[in-house]
Amino acid sequence: MKKIWNRITEMWWMFWDVDKNEGMEERLSSSDKHWLLYWNFLTCMVMVAFVLLAVGINTLWVRHQNNKDMDAIIDTIAVYMASATRDEYDEIAGTIRHDLIVSEYSGNMEKFIPYIPNTADNCRTCMESYLAQVYLVCVNTGEIYSLDPFEKCDNPIVDFGGTVFSFGYDEVSQTRLYIAKRHEEKECTAEIECERRIISIHRMKTIFCDDCIQEILNTVEHQLMEAFVLFDAEEKIFYPIEDDTAVQTGNYSLKIEYRSSDYKITIHML
Repeated sequence: MKKIWNRITEMWWMFWDVDKNEGMEERLSSSDKHWLLYWNFLTCMVMVAFVLLAVGINTLWVRHQNNKDMDAIIDTIAVYMASATRDEYDEIAGTIRHDLIVSEYSGNMEKFIPYIPNTADNCRTCMESYLAQVYLVCVNTGEIYSLDPFEKCDNPIVDFGGTVFSFGYDEVSQTRLYIAKRHEEKECTAEIECERRIISIHRMKTIFCDDCIQEILNTVEHQLMEAFVLFDAEEKIFYPIEDDTAVQTGNYSLKIEYRSSDYKITIHML
């Protein structure tokens, strides 16, 4: 590096060397050298300005074309909707979804999540305190189902006896949930029957904050079970429901099993 710098310095001083004639050698005068530098610099600035102008014109043209395409899409949707009768509305809406939306954007739906406004008043998974530690969260409805054999308001020392049942249903994914708490065994069992792998981003935007939505989507990515996630209310951590998985959190140990398209989650109190 030092040799290169010395070479550049040497060439610079040779260029500005005092004018003199040594035998038949001819050198440019100082005024000629200033003239060459000035016009070379001016030529470079003109070229840079020309390139910037060309890039700016191209950007404006592309933006203009994108606006025209967007106007055409909006006009197409408006014409579809305006021309649809009551009987044709569902068919027209399905055509618009398939031809104008799904075919272009279905590969990366998360990219368009920021364009859907968040209208959630209170995020179901951002509350300060919970009655239980481990929950099943339905991402489409926002319902949270306690999996703790004993909640904080209960006294494990007291003999509750018997089994307590609770149920849940998600109409979007057509998922059914059955929960049985056996107080004597200090055990809770949850069975999940899922019909369709569907989650609604629009519904999630009315239930959860954007941060929790992103964490949930990252959790269920590449998972067979997408409509429900496990939630540690104390650590504020989401866990996926996947086959043959053991999770230990706080005072509980969870075992997840997959059998004939249904999931079974068994939680024991340590």
